[in-house]
Amino acid sequence: MIKRIAAIPFNLPIPTVKWRYIAYVALMGGVGGLLGFGEVIGRKSLSASPLSITLLTMIAPLAASSSLWWARLLTGRDQRKFVLIFGLAGFAAVASGFGLSTVAHLLIIWLLYHLFINGLFGQAENRILQQHFPSNETGQTYGLAQTAGMLVTAFVTYSAGLYMDHIPNGYRHIFLAIAAFGIGGVLFLGTIPTNRSSGKKLYLTKEFLYSPLTDMIKLLKARPDFLRFETAFMCYGVAFMMLLPVVPLYLVDDLKFSYQQIGLARGTIYTFAMIMTVQMFGRLFDRTTPHRMGIIIFLLLTLYPLGLLLALQFEGIVRQVLVYISFAVFGIAMSGLVVLWNLSSIRFSGGEDSNIYQSVHVFATSIRGSFAPLVGLTVMSLFGRPTALLVSACMWGLASFLMGYVRHIDIKKGDFRSLRALKR
Repeated sequence: MIKRIAAIPFNLPIPTVKWRYIAYVALMGGVGGLLGFGEVIGRKSLSASPLSITLLTMIAPLAASSSLWWARLLTGRDQRKFVLIFGLAGFAAVASGFGLSTVAHLLIIWLLYHLFINGLFGQAENRILQQHFPSNETGQTYGLAQTAGMLVTAFVTYSAGLYMDHIPNGYRHIFLAIAAFGIGGVLFLGTIPTNRSSGKKLYLTKEFLYSPLTDMIKLLKARPDFLRFETAFMCYGVAFMMLLPVVPLYLVDDLKFSYQQIGLARGTIYTFAMIMTVQMFGRLFDRTTPHRMGIIIFLLLTLYPLGLLLALQFEGIVRQVLVYISFAVFGIAMSGLVVLWNLSSIRFSGGEDSNIYQSVHVFATSIRGSFAPLVGLTVMSLFGRPTALLVSACMWGLASFLMGYVRHIDIKKGDFRSLRALKR
């Protein structure tokens, strides 16, 4: 079956590939929206401790380090069989959540999903964008696809929140819905071919295990401008991951929000804000540099935790409105961040295979994921969740400054090169 699905000729017309890609992103919007309830399900339905919630939030960034080896597997090969085999296995693991009753089971599902899906699919998606679309159209195509995905996210998150508030043990049914959306996405992504230039067989050798790390080090030495960009981006990422265990606990324990209210805030309002602005940021990406976008986005992000802090000072409808506004601002900022995070590696790579650049980008996520959520847990345990929110806001302001500063260093040291989109 996999051979029949994958056996599609490489010379598909661009519109066919474009709409298959958009369909994949739309279905994965359903996956992402429902997975966003993971920490809330852990706290509200499984009574998970703050430490368990923190560990849950650490799995995704830590598992993202697998992208280095996925990149090695995919480079020079048609990726369709990899997507189909590992994608279907990952969503089979998610479907086991229909019998979820313990935090340990939830942690296992998260680990298998992020090992099999996130690391692989991010690499596969970037190769498709690089090989099938001109660089001056990448941002627009990506923005259109993300809009489709966000529309699905907005619908399923509010519906799922309402469902779980009214159906006993309804959170278990959510995992079957995730698997259904995901399998559909796998079947679309797994039919988009990529260039095949290597006939080498794959062997589990020391070279296979270590070469992604050595390649990454070589790249960063050869491209100090990319290293500096990643350094500034790291500051943003640490602040973001500090909040991963903080915000779910803050919404549930401090603000006393229900599943429906959390779904409306973190899903529907957040997503509609992204829908309204992601194509704007996609077009902006095609016309400017990653550094300029980073300066704007990181500064805008500071308003999100500050708004949540303000909401704690009020009760009732005023509190709800302030939280909803905060997530709307967060959605606007994150729409730009999603474009920047996913496409900056393509801009830096130029005519090279973007896999290694994106692998560095994702591996940096694993580095900060190994400690930043624990820092957030420590800060909120010692000083309270409001203090953790304030620290993150300050770090985002610092990240905005650093992004401008590292670009200044690029120019001063002679590492300057144009990072604008070029027609090809």
